[in-house]
Parts: sequence; C-alpha cells; structure tokens
Amino acid sequence: MDAPNVTFAPRDRLGPYELLLELASGGMAAVGLALRHGAGGFERLVVVKRVHRRFLDNESFLHMFRDEARLASSIRHPNVVPVIDVVEMPGELLLVMEYVESVSLAALLKLAAARREAVPPAVVGAIVGDALAGLHGAHEAVDLRRNKLLIVHRDVSPQNIIVGVDGVTRVIDFGIAKAADRLTSTRDGVLKGKFAYMSPEQVEAMPLDRRSDVFSAAVVLHEALTGARLFEGKTELAIMHEVMTAAIPPPSASVPGLPPAVDDVVLAALQRDPEQRFQSALAFHNALDTALPPARPREVAAWVERVAAPELDALGARLQAVLGDDFEKLSPRHHTGMQRSASARIAPASAARRPSAPAPLPAPTPAPTLASPERASSASSAPLRGSAPASARGGSFPGDESVPGVPRRAPRSTLVVVLVAVGALAAGAAAAFGVSLAERARAAAPSLPSGAPSPAPSAAPPPESAPAPERSAPQKAEPSSAAPRAGSAPGARPRPHSKELAPNPY
Repeated sequence: MDAPNVTFAPRDRLGPYELLLELASGGMAAVGLALRHGAGGFERLVVVKRVHRRFLDNESFLHMFRDEARLASSIRHPNVVPVIDVVEMPGELLLVMEYVESVSLAALLKLAAARREAVPPAVVGAIVGDALAGLHGAHEAVDLRRNKLLIVHRDVSPQNIIVGVDGVTRVIDFGIAKAADRLTSTRDGVLKGKFAYMSPEQVEAMPLDRRSDVFSAAVVLHEALTGARLFEGKTELAIMHEVMTAAIPPPSASVPGLPPAVDDVVLAALQRDPEQRFQSALAFHNALDTALPPARPREVAAWVERVAAPELDALGARLQAVLGDDFEKLSPRHHTGMQRSASARIAPASAARRPSAPAPLPAPTPAPTLASPERASSASSAPLRGSAPASARGGSFPGDESVPGVPRRAPRSTLVVVLVAVGALAAGAAAAFGVSLAERARAAAPSLPSGAPSPAPSAAPPPESAPAPERSAPQKAEPSSAAPRAGSAPGARPRPHSKELAPNPY
C-alpha cells in the first residue's frame, strides 16, 4: 500500500529547512513555505515542493523530478521563478524555489468574478505580457556550453502564472517541460498538462515546439479578457474536441469597446496551424504590447492588493501564527504591504505628472556695475556644464518628475541669476562707499591762499592728498570688482571684474 501523502507539519526540520505551512497539494507533491536557516543567524523564507512519499520508489519519476530542477535552474529570467536548491534525503525529495509573495492568475480571475467585475484590459496586457517574456526566456535558455535546451513548458495555464504583490508576473512549474536532452523521455501517446489550455498539436500528441506555448498563452489571454473559459466541456474528451474544432469568438464579442487590434492579436495567436500563429512568444508579446498598452507594475500591484487583500491577509495571519515574534522581520507581507500603501498614494507613472513651476524670483535691482546688456545677457543665460535643458527647467521635460516629500532643487539657471544679482548689489554698495570716501577727502583738503605757489608734485603722492580731477575730464576706469580707485570722478561707473560675469555656484 502506498504511504500517505506528506503534509507540512509546522516546525518539521528537513536539513537546513524548517517547514512552516502547506499552501497546496497536488497529485505528485505538496507545496508550502519553509524557513531556510544558515550560518550567523541567516534566515530566509522559501517555497518547497515536497514529493509525496509514494513516488520515491519510482525511479522514472525521480528522473523527471531532477529534470525539472535542472531545467528550471537553467532559466535565468525575471519573469520565471528560479529554483535555488534540491535536497535529497532518505525518504525525502525537496525542490526549493525563491519565495514570491503572490497570487495565481487562476485565483485572481475567481476573485474578480466573485466581485462581479472584469479585470482591466491594461492589467491583463501586463500580466500576459510578463508571462510571454518569461516563456521566451525559457525557450531561449542555454546550458553552460551555450547549447540551446529547447524547453517547452507544455502546461501554460492560469494556475502556473503568479502575479506578485510587486506587480510583476512570473511563470512557475516547468515540471513536465520537454527538452531535447531530457534524461527521461515521455512515452508516446501520454498527454500531460491541462486539456482546456492545450494546443491542437499537443492534443494530437504531435512533436511540440515553442509555438505550442504560444497557443496556450493565447487561451489564457482570451480567458483573462473575457472572464470565461474558451474551451469548456463536461468531459476531457469533449474539451479536446473543442480545442480541435470549436469556433473561436473574438474577445470583443464579450467585452464591448475592446480595440479591434486586440482581437486580431488574440485570433492570430489562436491559429490551429502552428505555421499561421506567432512563431515565438516574443513576437506575440510585441504585438500584444502594441495593440493593448500594458499597465505599469504599480498599477497591477494596486489591483492585486484591492482584489486579493483578504487572501493575502489570511496567509499572513497563518504565517504569523507559526512564526510568532519572528513574523515582523521575516514576512515580506509586512514590508511590501507598506510599500504598496505608499505606492497607492503616488499617481501612476503613465499619467502625465508634472510639478508646478516654482514662483518667479523678484527681479533684482539693476546695479551700476553690470557690464553691457549684451555681455550680461550672455552671462546669465549661458547654461552651466551639466545643467538641465531649458525644457526641464520649465517643467515640461518628460523626465522632470518630482518625488513627493522631497524638495525640488532650484534650477542652475536660477542660481546663476541670483548670484549675479547679489554680486552686482555688493559691487554697487562698495562703489557708493568709495564715492563717499572721496567726497569726504576732498572736503577735508586745506584750501591754498590766493597767489600762493603751488607745491611741487611728489613722485608718488598718497591717495588722500591727491587733488580730485575735474568732472569734465573723465579718466579711464580700471577693472575692479569692489570700490573704485581713490581720486576717480564721483559717479563714474567702474567696470566689473571678468570673474563676475559667470559666477560658479559650486
């Protein structure tokens, strides 16, 4: 008699992994959360797939399970959940994957239907687009010798597409994938996968390539847009018959207002002849992205939070009951929940968010020491090296987006104007002070009696005793950035030093 299926008894220890709680159980294995313990107090939440004990004596199954680990570990793509470890122990076989706080697309579709609402088309485009990107990454996977593995998922369905609380979609479960170098071959005529999402060539047990996954992803897309299964039947045979022969309605027949271009993309991907459909998941992705612009990750995350919050909270409560005081430091829900709450207050990046223009500075008082209008204009308007373009300074540059709560730095052109004005005012004040000193010196000089001989001029008379020149004979002023020379005509405008024309704010 077969041994009973394994269960995730809390706090069971399998090697470095401490089992926490079970998430689901299938025909071959149970899936749940575990805590990975390491040196120095290292702890990390992971997902483990624990094979049912009755299969551990099946050598063929063990080969297939090892294939899953080997293939999945060869796929390195942000839209595929990676395999990080395989543990074999007496009576145990574990596949360890990265934990992603998420909800399956199958669960999300059910939750949306229960709320009597449709999934926003842009959210559907983002979810399926991410899944297609992950599938393309799997199809293009190579080994360490750069040989293509020719992976075909063969089980693309809403159950194997998860949507993270970060708004990113990932593909999981390559356990029944077929590659050119599988260690164990699937027997001819044996069907694997879910019948409602199979491609026609898979139903007929024909050789498969990446285009089979394209068809299956299109079935998922049709269901996500319309909220209803594309192929339904009371028996597996009836479902297989529909996959081969049933008429395929365009999604807009159930979703009024859907752009015709979306119908064209979906129907092209659902062509029963592989030669007539998209030849790669990437081509499918590009066409879908053009016909149905996807939502931003933060918009997908907000939708997942709104629809699946009760389920996520329930999972968090179960996890907290097991972890106790360790829940706060280990639960991604605790941290990402705060991030999502913050992101919900931020407008979507796709919206045209532009900060309001700063209030104009008061016009500086014209200073008598400024240079000619042409030079002053060029000095104040010439951008500094590395400064933002004029469009950004005006608030219309596409990348000029402010972060809430962070003060926006003044544009460099504004700093230049302010510094020029301050320098001009300082120079003007210094000039006025110098003129005042000259007037005082002239008033204090003793007057000569009439007819008295003029004193012989000294070689270098001190500035205080030098006679003031006549106003009618202005002298050429030397450049100065501060007060004019003593003895210059009152009211003469000294020219500013060249360094004042382009002050360096740094």
